[in-house]
Amino acid sequence: MTDYESLVQEAEMLLERNKKGMTKEQTDEMLGMLHELKFIVPVNFIKDEAFEKMQKEMKESGKPVALSRDTKTVPVLIQNPDKEQFLAAFTQQSQIPEHMSYNGLIEMNLDACVKYVQASNSAIHGVAVNPFSHNFLLKLRKQKQVTEEQFHMLARKNVEFVLLPHDVYTRDKAFYDSIDAQLLYQMFRGQYQDKLPLAYEQDDFDVMQLGIRPDMDMIHISMPTKKMVAGSCERIYITWDKNDNRPGYYMIVRGAEKGSRDLVYIAANGETKKLMDAPVESMEMQLILDLEDER
Repeated sequence: MTDYESLVQEAEMLLERNKKGMTKEQTDEMLGMLHELKFIVPVNFIKDEAFEKMQKEMKESGKPVALSRDTKTVPVLIQNPDKEQFLAAFTQQSQIPEHMSYNGLIEMNLDACVKYVQASNSAIHGVAVNPFSHNFLLKLRKQKQVTEEQFHMLARKNVEFVLLPHDVYTRDKAFYDSIDAQLLYQMFRGQYQDKLPLAYEQDDFDVMQLGIRPDMDMIHISMPTKKMVAGSCERIYITWDKNDNRPGYYMIVRGAEKGSRDLVYIAANGETKKLMDAPVESMEMQLILDLEDER
């Protein structure tokens, strides 16, 4: 049994115990463990050209493939007796009943499940973990209104933590090579639309494409200092390993305490992980190269 399989087994034991009642401390422990899992989410793919291309790639490689930006999925929802809808998420495939109708499975961590529910225009009340066995319901409140400052913060986090890394991992080297100040500026324009005046100019984004080593390219991005708060990126480093044709996505994120900064990595599956306290700026690139060599 692998370490991850042991983790799933332990999480399911806690979910089973939760049915009989748990203390707040035990529930917090269980939630912490659930955040470490990769949930299997049944979906229905829209059968268009992107879907057919993905099917062809899977058939030829015999392996799972990354979703392209154009692939459209509709997660399967379930409904309780009160007619409240929930996103169904399963700790392992064996938890999915045979009668459930879907044409694909994707992996999502708990944060991604929560973000989907919060961003949905549908009346989804939360996430149901193993709804046909443990039925652990994580009910969420959707924030209907945000202040102007909150909007600026959410716009930044959407681009820095979601949209840009998604494109980096799901698109090709041609997209990587196209990343510049204009592309970032347009991403932010897409966030603001006509909701608020755009807080940034194109010149606020400083982007350098670096052929840093024969086997490694790197993009160094200095993000705008305007509207920067705790949790915002000061700099983004995007790597491209030429040997494996593989990107990497690193961020220097402003911490909650004055002067603190974190080195954060976002993986291809969307998992966000703090690696360590960020070093001084002059050491950032070398540290990231060392981390890439170990990956």
